[in-house]
Amino acid sequence: MISKLAIGIDIGGTRTKLGLVDLEKGEVLEILISPTETKDSAKFLKIINSGIDQLKAVAQKKHSTILGVGFGVTGFVFDDGMVDSTYGFLEFMEDYPLSEYILKYSSLPCRADNDARVVALGEALYGIGKGQNRVLVLTLGTGLGLGFIANGKFETNLPFAHMGGHISIGHTDFKCYCGKEGCLEALVSATGIVDSAKRLGWVEKFPDLPLNVETIFKAEQKGNTIAAKIVSDFVSHLKTGIHNYINLFAPDIIVIGGGVSKGMKPYLEKLSDTEFLKPYKNYQVKIALSELDELSGILGAAALFKQS
Repeated sequence: MISKLAIGIDIGGTRTKLGLVDLEKGEVLEILISPTETKDSAKFLKIINSGIDQLKAVAQKKHSTILGVGFGVTGFVFDDGMVDSTYGFLEFMEDYPLSEYILKYSSLPCRADNDARVVALGEALYGIGKGQNRVLVLTLGTGLGLGFIANGKFETNLPFAHMGGHISIGHTDFKCYCGKEGCLEALVSATGIVDSAKRLGWVEKFPDLPLNVETIFKAEQKGNTIAAKIVSDFVSHLKTGIHNYINLFAPDIIVIGGGVSKGMKPYLEKLSDTEFLKPYKNYQVKIALSELDELSGILGAAALFKQS
């Protein structure tokens, strides 16, 4: 039996991951990883096209056909694969006909969507969200990505809610890069956690401790009082944000992924407290950490070819 294969490409902040995916089994058969080229379009396309050629060769050896190439990319993406903007992350990707370029080189159909939505699709079809009707995925990395899947599909055909991490949950004495105060993303992302530590004097008080999320979470578990304050605020802010999203989406499961999630297991119970009003009386939601980790973006990008 010839497998249904697709290439999934996840353009990350530091690394670009390309994978050959069996769409029926939800397996990544081959994966290629390279540094993300953020400045030069020609170099970017050369890296991507080289990877596509390598994965084509793998599929050929398996006597399988590749249905197409799927991309997850930050920012707003139109349904023809035109990237509206990545807000400076990829300097050359403004009004960028990504799908057109890939089709021209590879002769393969290309579909693209917002990276957080693609991650959510991967989690809903192949991860811990599989079998759930309404799946909300929060990707806590450099920023906060949001994706929502209903009955195995995007609820909207375009990523209108891709800035959903920029809900304001209170007042702060600093502004998010989006221009607002109190943005959830500015408080619970890796960047936000590190910035919080800086404001509390982490660098001066603990010059021998690396300033990163992993170190802060470990220090909190060991009783560090500054780390405890940072983590307490983080959990409180994220909990408020989650319940705002519950009121908007009423998900059956909320999956938390991204680099920050790797240290969050001790705090899941606090996030699951039910002290707020529910969308309806018998509403229940499960909050879980991603089990796919960085494969979710690859799987979801490939799974764009399972969408109608």
